[in-house]
Amino acid sequence: MARDYLQMLAPHMIVGLEGPRLAGAERTLLSKYPFPGVILFERNVADARQLMELVQEIRSIFRNSRGTAPLIAADHEGGVVSVLGRAIGVPPTQMAAARTGQPGFVERLFAENARRMRACGVNLFLGPVADVNSDPLNPVIGTRSFGEETGLVSSLVSIAVSASRREGALTCLKHFPGHGPSRVDSHLELPVLGATLDQLRERDIPPFASGIAAGAESVMIGHIAPLGRALPASLDPEIVGGLLRGELGFDGVVMTDALEMKGVKGGGSVFDICGRALAAGNDILLFSKPVALVADEIASFGEAAETDEFRNGGLANAEERSITRIERLICLAGEKEREFELPSDPGVYREIAEKSILVAPGLDKGSGALLSRERGRDFRAIFCCEKGEIERFPTRNFIMRILQGLKAVEGARGGEASSAITLGRYSLERYEAFRTPPPRLEAWLYSSSGKSGGSPDAVFLLNRRPLPEEVVGEICSGAGIVVVAGWPYAARFLAGSRTVITTFGIYDAAADAVCRSIGGL
Repeated sequence: MARDYLQMLAPHMIVGLEGPRLAGAERTLLSKYPFPGVILFERNVADARQLMELVQEIRSIFRNSRGTAPLIAADHEGGVVSVLGRAIGVPPTQMAAARTGQPGFVERLFAENARRMRACGVNLFLGPVADVNSDPLNPVIGTRSFGEETGLVSSLVSIAVSASRREGALTCLKHFPGHGPSRVDSHLELPVLGATLDQLRERDIPPFASGIAAGAESVMIGHIAPLGRALPASLDPEIVGGLLRGELGFDGVVMTDALEMKGVKGGGSVFDICGRALAAGNDILLFSKPVALVADEIASFGEAAETDEFRNGGLANAEERSITRIERLICLAGEKEREFELPSDPGVYREIAEKSILVAPGLDKGSGALLSRERGRDFRAIFCCEKGEIERFPTRNFIMRILQGLKAVEGARGGEASSAITLGRYSLERYEAFRTPPPRLEAWLYSSSGKSGGSPDAVFLLNRRPLPEEVVGEICSGAGIVVVAGWPYAARFLAGSRTVITTFGIYDAAADAVCRSIGGL
């Protein structure tokens, strides 16, 4: 008789969902198999009411089928990594909070974020990010980190963990042993870090130790390979079992980063990867794909799973080692389960934005002088972002709030070009006038008159990945105002007569602060 490998793996799996409401197959799978919980993404969130209804249904299924609370996890770090944005707003990034220079803002920010997540029933916060952003050319961390200096990051991680836990959110430090010294996105391939394990111990590990000392309940292992090691950390027993468990003495739950990421896919089939991850010392296997797709993939490997490595080396040992830790985390989630409640410190997002943005060459942030002289003439703005990023809520909402705050004309554009896109009440056209098309980027033009010619008044750099200096120069050529909202280090390339505003993240309050800085039309 064929083994039910999903039944065997399920106690170690956190899985995704397809949409904002549970499908019939998802109800069946969540009822039948002993998953510890689910992870939510932007595709699962329409608004606060819908999210609360979804969480209530998930809770009911778990309570009725096995008498436990579910772990309900989400990446809601701030900025573009804010999957619950439609329900509870887009918070400032960690780097923005750090840029205030006042640790009290970090405490207030994480307390408020935790309250908002708990208000919708999300109990496992996949954060804070404990990575030290030691390489400015890092394409995946950037403003998600508190900064470039180990001592500062360590101190603020401790504050963030303590504030989150005080407000009832379970925490998960990421991405161990440190994603900062990387120039490759682990979603796309395996990054080999520009640092050895010894160098990581000195610069990148201390923030994790600080977060563990503050009581972090879990740690996420990254799909990253230290210099000189062949395996991703998520599959490396020396890093999970030796460094994290042994040297740091961490006895909480260890989970992998999402196992669909290409940084770990080279590890073999789904069964090989799961077995090796469990054998390395991970407790939870994280899957971002909807649970029905994961179930189908595991079922398709039935005979291939009959290997000693999977059956003995991975799963059997992990069950003895891990189930107690996972059950302990589930019990904590149940103890912290609360009735839905409202946030209590909504002003902290605006205060962080006001205190963290930089305006060069030193214009008073609230003067509103930059665009006041432009009244009565065409206003043109170019928004540059990663390809496809404009479809994500934090980026779309940032652009809409900019146009709304600047009192832009609704719906203005030239003709009915197939390349046009509508964001709320505003229309933009794809901008393709660069001599050298920027790599991995797309640009969108807003024109109050609908005309497509002429230099832009303002350029908004929403790209998270690094760009060469010459590309930044071409994109911003002729613009009197440049807003650097994504990759903050682009501001280094923009000295001169123009005004440069750096927000250290793409979030709602930053858009509002930019509008107050540059004035209405």
